[in-house]
Amino acid sequence: MNEILDEKAEITFEDVASDPDIALIGDDIGSREELIKAFLKYTKLSQKDKRFSDYYSMKFYGYNVPAMFTVMRRKFKGEMPIPTKETLLLSEPDLYYNKEAFDKGEINLCFVIGYSGSGKSVLTREYKGKGIEKVELDDIVCVKDHYSLEKLHGMGNLLYEFFSGCGSEYYMTREERDLRQDHSKVFVDFIKFAIEYASTHKEKKFILEGIWTYLFFDDPSDFKEYAVFMKGTSLVKSRIRRLKREASVGAVQTMDRLLEFGIYATDSMLHDSNVDKWRHYFEKQPSTIFKDEDSKLSDLKHDTLNKMNEINDRFVHGDKAGIESILNKVSSDETLDKIEKAVILEDCRKALAIM
Repeated sequence: MNEILDEKAEITFEDVASDPDIALIGDDIGSREELIKAFLKYTKLSQKDKRFSDYYSMKFYGYNVPAMFTVMRRKFKGEMPIPTKETLLLSEPDLYYNKEAFDKGEINLCFVIGYSGSGKSVLTREYKGKGIEKVELDDIVCVKDHYSLEKLHGMGNLLYEFFSGCGSEYYMTREERDLRQDHSKVFVDFIKFAIEYASTHKEKKFILEGIWTYLFFDDPSDFKEYAVFMKGTSLVKSRIRRLKREASVGAVQTMDRLLEFGIYATDSMLHDSNVDKWRHYFEKQPSTIFKDEDSKLSDLKHDTLNKMNEINDRFVHGDKAGIESILNKVSSDETLDKIEKAVILEDCRKALAIM
């Protein structure tokens, strides 16, 4: 059935639903497993069939198929246990638990959680000043390779007190670390130390950034007395950001990062149910607030999706000249955001290539 349509052609939902080359996600899906199965069918389609599927999805539901997946996914968000590794691929709003209490100083310890490259540092950019110690948990691994104890002392008392005291066994080089069987215990012990340290130093605020908190602590309720900020950026999107950010260091280092990504992704997948468990717990708390991506970015995304839906419409109706018109118009539009422009132009070229 996926042939060029006449503008006046009347295609019913039954016609589309019975076509094996079309994959739709309906609003009548009854379970998360059924939802995932429907989306997997869509991902396996050819580029042409995906465009037809998106066209019909917009026609019947007002969303393309990936957007419909996100809409329906929210319907089943309360179901437990979480059966899939969804957070590896899908981004969600950032959440701020106990932010008001942390801002007022009623709570002095905040955990900022998210994948490397997800934007944790941007999230905490507002917290600057002498009264705040910020620790990136990535920095506590093989710390001896990078910092002397004197240097640590200058960075803040929290790190210095740990590595010169009860955590002195972790003050090591990478070579020394590789001789140990358990590489994760430093995160657990440091976080426990930081909780105790913050409780006896109420005059200061402490921010701990890193994914390791929810990878190694299964029960989010253990952190209900503190502030918890969670980035919603997916693992894949976060790691691509980081790879792009660090690509300038050279080919060898970039290859190391690619290899690291494979290991990192595997490790994260093993613990990924914790991500959903933590989000599910804090989403239900009355002191949690949510923040979607920047409104400007949201507007760009909305405009881009509208333009891509127009491209699909013209594709389905065989309007090659219409797609070329969009391409030419967007190419010459100097007011468009560079990212939005690149996405639309690429989509035009892909559509023309398979017509």
